Amino acid sequence: MAMLTREDLQLLIDGSFGPAGEVTNKTRLVIGRALVVLFKNQTATEKQVNTTQEHNNIGFTGADAWGGSLTAKYFIKHGTLLDWQVLRWTKNCKNGQSRLTKYWKQLNEAAKAKARAELEV
Repeated sequence: MAMLTREDLQLLIDGSFGPAGEVTNKTRLVIGRALVVLFKNQTATEKQVNTTQEHNNIGFTGADAWGGSLTAKYFIKHGTLLDWQVLRWTKNCKNGQSRLTKYWKQLNEAAKAKARAELEV
């Protein structure tokens, strides 16, 4: 059972912006935390060199590995993201959804794992 669907993720992203479409702290946290989840799914070598070497449908795609890894590392270090970093991941693509939504399955798995861990406590 999905806790988070592609549509839910897009609604979460869209709803995190301010009334005039400005990037808010909530937007920075939503995007930053999601990128950290994906970054943690990368292999140790991939994390080091900011690329995708194993095409295993885990972590970032080859096209997003460099930017995703660097942005996740920035968020880990600073606890926030710059507006342009947020906009890169939230800008709608040809399919009408943001770049980040293609990772909804991995983010859903992370949400389910977190919920299971909280129940065990």
